[in-house]
Amino acid sequence: MSLIGDSIELYKREMLIFWANARTNLVRAAIFPLVIILLFGNLGSSVSNVPVVVVNYANNAQSNQFITSLSQQNLMSVKTITTQQEALSMLNAGKTSFVIVILPNFPSKSSASAVQVYYTNTQYTVTSAILPAIEAHATAFTSPAGFQLESSQSLGSASPAITTPISDANGNYKEFLFSGIIGMVIVFSALFGGGISIITDRTGGYIKAFLVTPINKTAILLGRVFSGMVQSILYIIIVLIIGFADGSTIAMGWLGLVWIFIFGLVLAVCFTSLAAIVASRMKNIQAYAMISQAVGMPLWLLSGGIFPIASMPSILQGFSVIDPMTYATDAFRWVVLQGTFPVANIVTDMGVLLAFALITTFVSIELFKDTID
Repeated sequence: MSLIGDSIELYKREMLIFWANARTNLVRAAIFPLVIILLFGNLGSSVSNVPVVVVNYANNAQSNQFITSLSQQNLMSVKTITTQQEALSMLNAGKTSFVIVILPNFPSKSSASAVQVYYTNTQYTVTSAILPAIEAHATAFTSPAGFQLESSQSLGSASPAITTPISDANGNYKEFLFSGIIGMVIVFSALFGGGISIITDRTGGYIKAFLVTPINKTAILLGRVFSGMVQSILYIIIVLIIGFADGSTIAMGWLGLVWIFIFGLVLAVCFTSLAAIVASRMKNIQAYAMISQAVGMPLWLLSGGIFPIASMPSILQGFSVIDPMTYATDAFRWVVLQGTFPVANIVTDMGVLLAFALITTFVSIELFKDTID
């Protein structure tokens, strides 16, 4: 048979083994999303008394009424400061989480900015709870176009803050976490299932049995890669069901689902192949399980799966750049939270993942053939 034909036959074998233990496999895949989404995904609801500094340059009845409406919210603890420079210094020093600057033209129904909000995007839970509340109160006096968000990690410099679209903060931590969990389930399932399958077949003598048949050696591994891709679809569906049941949504709608499955399949190839690389040099399932967890967990945390990369120390942010999971998580976040997927991000995210998939697949094939020779 051809390489593809042999691979398909071995894929069928892998899937038969998977379905023979389907209940265990699917329950295991559902445990992490259930615990993390249901337990940690609702942390944003406990946000209260967040320090907010207001600079009131308008100093009129409407601006004072705006400040009063903010002060009446349990979400915020509002303090008025005289100058914007002092307020931004407090933001840089970590003495406040948000700075609201009410410009002299407040209130304004024109397109000119009347309210500027400065913040550091290191606390997604707080940001996603506070910014929509500030916007709701501000737009009661001014037009949505007059509400301007400014985000920067270092506002103390003379350079202007980076303007951030409001859609970046309109979500909530539950949906932020939901988009990060998708990649986690794929990666951990690929690492756990793919590697253990190889070790079991080698220690049980099944690979030697394959070698006495006229079968392509490469097909033994490719069959597992194909199986990992199909299983990833099932795991994505599980996460989506859990997320939707808990109230999460996908901002891009059905097209977003398509992107999630496309990136999920490529991510499955990456980490099924990586699992084969690790497993090709190991004979003990327990040791492999420990190593795979030690590899998978840091990669997931560095990808921004559970908290924003911007909140990490700068040295860890550098590692995030070379983490392939970062680019899958970025893709999931665009379609889940923002409802758009810029071409530049598609090219970057898919390019990195495809490159990693090709490298790991090639290396895994060579190492696997070397192991069974």
